[in-house]
Amino acid sequence: MNRITTLVLLALSLAAVDATIHTLCFNFFMKKDKCVHAAAGQSIRCDAPPKPHDKPVTAFVMQTPKPQSRLERRYNTNGDTILMSSGPGVEDGVCLWSGPEQVHPTINSAGWLNGVKTSNCRKQVYIQRHDEPDKPFYVPVLDGCGFHKTKPEEGCFEIGVTKSLARKLRRFPNETDDTPLYGGFTWDFNNLLGNNPDAGPV
Repeated sequence: MNRITTLVLLALSLAAVDATIHTLCFNFFMKKDKCVHAAAGQSIRCDAPPKPHDKPVTAFVMQTPKPQSRLERRYNTNGDTILMSSGPGVEDGVCLWSGPEQVHPTINSAGWLNGVKTSNCRKQVYIQRHDEPDKPFYVPVLDGCGFHKTKPEEGCFEIGVTKSLARKLRRFPNETDDTPLYGGFTWDFNNLLGNNPDAGPV
């Protein structure tokens, strides 16, 4: 009897270790599309059709503490691409939506990530201007940003960039260290073909 109990408990503990708590954004796309583009698992990864979006994007400053085929757009910004608001912004990188709860975040309230749920932190994403699909930048997720969004259908598409990356993405004279980037951007986790599963979102 002790042996059977031990085996059952061991099996249950292994199952618990394998269980992944997914973010609000991951779950939003699973529910909406029945798959998540760039997901690590082939059975849940999808290739959703491109969605045009031409609104501006803002840059952000992080808080201090070659593809095999043409990239297809998956997440298009809903507004200006912001500059990360604090820190020196010396490293190329992005911030993604941190979820609706900014004061007391929990694992279950993480948009793509937050201070409690950091699984997507440092994962590689690509970002490009809509009309420059052959000029992607591959950068890490450095932080979470609130973007003043409270719903996944708004926040999950948003992205902010460090000042360093914003300088490389600039194209218009009115884009400065203190202003948004305009013209619309496309981004996704860098696992479109399933050949970089470490970059797949959770």
